[in-house]
Amino acid sequence: MAILEVRNISKKFGDLEVLKDISFNVEVGQVVAIIGPSGSGKSTLLRCVNQLERADSGEIVVDGLTMLHTEDGKAQYADKKTLRDIRLKIGLVFQNFNLFPHFSVLQNVIEAPIHVLKKSKAEATKTAEELLKKMGLETKEKSYPCELSGGQQQRVSIARALALNPQILFFDEPTSALDPELTGEILKVIKELAKEKMTMVIVTHEMAFARDVANHVIFMDQGYIVEEGAPEEVFGNTQNERTKQFLQRYNEN
Repeated sequence: MAILEVRNISKKFGDLEVLKDISFNVEVGQVVAIIGPSGSGKSTLLRCVNQLERADSGEIVVDGLTMLHTEDGKAQYADKKTLRDIRLKIGLVFQNFNLFPHFSVLQNVIEAPIHVLKKSKAEATKTAEELLKKMGLETKEKSYPCELSGGQQQRVSIARALALNPQILFFDEPTSALDPELTGEILKVIKELAKEKMTMVIVTHEMAFARDVANHVIFMDQGYIVEEGAPEEVFGNTQNERTKQFLQRYNEN
C-alpha cells in the first residue's frame, strides 16, 4: 500500500526548472534512498513533499489525503486543515539539526507534542524519555545543544521528529554536517529504524549506506528521475550510462 504518491511534480525557481515531471510511490515500511549529484533536485523534492516549497504542478497524496492536485494547468493545494493533518503524518530531520539552542534536550523533544498534539507534559515527557534512551541519550536530557557533539544533536533531532509519531520520516542529508566517526552513529540509528519497519525517505550522499539500508533507490540528475529500482539493480547492475558515470565517480573517491 502506497503511503506517499507523487505524480508529475514540476518546480521552477525563476527560469530554472529544478524538478521535471517527477513521479514515484513510497510503500508502507519501505526505505527509499534518493541519490544523485548536487543540484539534481533531491532536497527541493523533499521540501515540496514537506510543504516547505510549493510545487508548480503535479499531485501529492499522503496516506490517502490529497495535498496537491493540478487543475487547468495550475497547482491547487488542499485547505489549511487538510494540510495540517498531512503535516502531522510527516517527520523531517534536517541536515543542520535545527534544535532550539535555549531549550534543553528534553525540552526540544517535548515542545511539539505538547503544543501541536496537545499532549500533557507528563505524557510527552514519558515518550521523550523513551526515545532519548533509544537514541543512547538518556544521560543528556538536561544538556543544551551547545554541549552536545554533532552526532548527539542529530540524534536529538531524530527523537524530536519521532515524538510526533509520524507515518513517514524524511531525512535531508542527515550526515552531511558530521565527520566520518559521527556519521556512523547516525547511520546506525537509521538502520535500527529500518529494522522496525519505519517508512523513510532519505536524501543522502552516503552510497554504501543507501545500498545497505534502502530497499528502493531513486537516482536523480538535472531535475529528472533517471533511474530507480532495488539497490542491487541500481548499484550492481545498472544499464543506465548516467547512473554508471555517477557511481563510478563515487567508487573512485
